[in-house]
Amino acid sequence: MVTRFMKPIFILLLIILSSIIPTFYSSTSWYVKVQTCQVKIIISPYNSTDIISCLCKGKYIYAEVYELTCCKIANAIINAVKKGGEAFIVLSSNVYGGIPSDEEQLVSELNSSGVHVKFLSGFKYVHSKVFVINNCTVILGSINPTYYGIYKDHGVDLAIYNSSIAQAFACIILDDYYGKPVNVDYPGIVVSPINSECELSNILSQPGHLYIAMEELYPSSGFYPEIEQHERTVVTSTYSEDNCAVSQLGAVEINDMTAKIIVVGNYVYVGSVNLDYTSIHCNRELGIIICNPAIAHSLESLICNWAQGKSVEGNYAYQLSNPLFLLFIIIISIIVVILLKKKI
Repeated sequence: MVTRFMKPIFILLLIILSSIIPTFYSSTSWYVKVQTCQVKIIISPYNSTDIISCLCKGKYIYAEVYELTCCKIANAIINAVKKGGEAFIVLSSNVYGGIPSDEEQLVSELNSSGVHVKFLSGFKYVHSKVFVINNCTVILGSINPTYYGIYKDHGVDLAIYNSSIAQAFACIILDDYYGKPVNVDYPGIVVSPINSECELSNILSQPGHLYIAMEELYPSSGFYPEIEQHERTVVTSTYSEDNCAVSQLGAVEINDMTAKIIVVGNYVYVGSVNLDYTSIHCNRELGIIICNPAIAHSLESLICNWAQGKSVEGNYAYQLSNPLFLLFIIIISIIVVILLKKKI
């Protein structure tokens, strides 16, 4: 009787351990498998200051962002150089409404502190939101390093603690900085306008219920037919161009929605690429497609809460991907096993 009772406990423990112990990645050309312990979900405005905390630990920082007006982030980059490190920042030479004066001031401070800064042209917008820290961590998604991006908008980033993935993004940023052609040779990395149409088509063609949180979900993307093949939960922003997503796809509109997430099955896309023609074909955008059931389930929950108008503060969407939270689960499981053994 005790043995029969213990067996499911041990199976549960093995499942938990297998989901968090790092292994070498396996992949195909359009997605990359990552372990749960290697990923943390960052949801603005609830835990988005984690981006700042992570940057403060950096000595070598590579960044490609649309707009940089957050003083704390700029100071973290400057301090990295003061610690004897190095920083390369790629910014968009074209910003909607013009480059703001506070960004110009921060760029002047960055330059005078020895940070390498370049305004990149050749695209309608450089719309990426990516930071690589110490060649071992990459933070990417839809959270702009601005006051609104960190403290007001509803955006999502992934912090991925994987040196191979981080270095792949660092190479892309440096290629853009030096004006070299970008070669996408790492699985799962999405780069507009190079491969974003193909990669997003791959995830949208997977079977299963489709979950989308997308700031711009326009017919010009060409993806409406693929989306309509799915049962779906869709949230989008309140732009007038998103009205088609409401009428044709049943999307729920949310104020200040800036996330760009697609989830179907165990596959997750997070990045800066919106589902519209300009974002896919005219901008420089960066994202990633990963395969991880725990992260997929967490983001499904987040999108469902948004769609139902529920608060996501304290939601387990980012607790589940926190290594300390996973360690807590393991400790509780071990305690249960020990207590059961004492009853034998």
